Amino acid sequence: MLMDEAEKAAKARRRKHIDRKRYYAKTANLYPTRAWTKEECDQVLAHTIPDSELSAKIQRSVKSIQEERRRLKKKQIEKN
Repeated sequence: MLMDEAEKAAKARRRKHIDRKRYYAKTANLYPTRAWTKEECDQVLAHTIPDSELSAKIQRSVKSIQEERRRLKKKQIEKN
């Protein structure tokens, strides 16, 4: 019985991992690498539209948008 629950949990983790890889793969390597502009950073921090829509708008991968948001927020915290 305990093994069944452990197996279910392991299966759920694998499924989540697969789903996450598929989500990020949609925009991975679609756009060339380039420096972030002030306008793009502002849009990333504003977070007014979903990252998947912002990705198409500014031509950046979803993962890079999320990483840039994390980096910018960390920078803001360090300033204060």
